[in-house]
Amino acid sequence: MAVIKSCLDQRVSLIEAAKKLPHQLSGGMKQRAAIARALAADPKVILMDEPFGALDAFTRESMQMGLHNIWRKTNKTIFFITHDVEEALLLSTRIILMYANPGRIVEDIPNPFSAKLETTAPSDLRVSKDFIEMREYLVRRIKESGEY
Repeated sequence: MAVIKSCLDQRVSLIEAAKKLPHQLSGGMKQRAAIARALAADPKVILMDEPFGALDAFTRESMQMGLHNIWRKTNKTIFFITHDVEEALLLSTRIILMYANPGRIVEDIPNPFSAKLETTAPSDLRVSKDFIEMREYLVRRIKESGEY
């Protein structure tokens, strides 16, 4: 219980919701609880498949920054699957671009923005020339796949 409480308190900021029932939690709280459950097992690797897809924009950004802080504090390997190009640019150290039918990796891109998030707000990063150019490059590559 102490490990779970520590995760709830320090990593996912849910201590205020510890006595709530599941139906009383918001979408963001449910996602933070899922992250806390994963951290409580102390895995070496965490797999997250579109974890923030159903969240509103404000909750999503808050969860992104929360996950980034968790990653910094725990140094866990996190495989984060997303279709959101900006989310990939904000949260990753590497971007693995895949095409479907047949599923294949087409590019493995070191992310130049991963270190910048330490000193730059996401809103400032999103409007930087380099960020916009990388986002446009990735979108162009995705469209080349013919899937979209």
